[in-house]
Amino acid sequence: MDKKKRLVLIGGGGHCGSVLDAARGMKRFEEIVITDPDIEAGSEYMGCRVAGTDEMLSRLFQDGFGMAFISVGSITSTRLRKELCQKAKEAGFDFPNIIDPSAEVSEYAAVGKGIFIGKNAVVNAGARIGDMAIINTGAVIEHGCRIGAFAHVSVGAVMCGDSKTGDSVFVGANATVIQGVRIGMNSIIGAGSVVLKDVGPDSRFYRSGGVKFKSAFPTYMEQWFWGSSVKWLRSWDGRMKAC
Repeated sequence: MDKKKRLVLIGGGGHCGSVLDAARGMKRFEEIVITDPDIEAGSEYMGCRVAGTDEMLSRLFQDGFGMAFISVGSITSTRLRKELCQKAKEAGFDFPNIIDPSAEVSEYAAVGKGIFIGKNAVVNAGARIGDMAIINTGAVIEHGCRIGAFAHVSVGAVMCGDSKTGDSVFVGANATVIQGVRIGMNSIIGAGSVVLKDVGPDSRFYRSGGVKFKSAFPTYMEQWFWGSSVKWLRSWDGRMKAC
């Protein structure tokens, strides 16, 4: 079997479900397996075999799997995604783009490797998407935008024309970044925010006209992200199950 038609999804959480659904819809891969340290080897996830932990990557490559995809999502940190990417590279894998068939990607857009583009997302002419970026369900990347490597534009977010993100940026659900605005690397834009001016690197911008924090992200994520008054979520460095 062609190595390019055998795919390993690295991470079996919630984001993996979206990736797997899109990968099947592409009808490109003849065999897909998952690695995840928290799911029992030999079990199934959405009808897909769990091959074992991430330590299996070298063996899977030797067994004829040639493609790998980081199916762990990111919100506060891209550290884990970067570590898994490096591990897969060292094992010898190449990285396909997983683009849901319902997404609209202009033939005049430029995309790197290992990118996920979810259902009904739009990437317009002249946009450039960096390696390992996530363009999630219903997100819009307008003409001339630049999305950095490992950035995540979340569900329903809109990057207006010629706006830019640095590497490892998170743009929250239904946020809007106005035309020409730049978001510095490692910054987080809260869900529903409207960003009218440039945001520097390592910043936190919350709500419309919100507040920026240049200090480290707190142990507890402010509840702006969910838009209600329930208890803050504790940030954690383990495998993220959220998309």
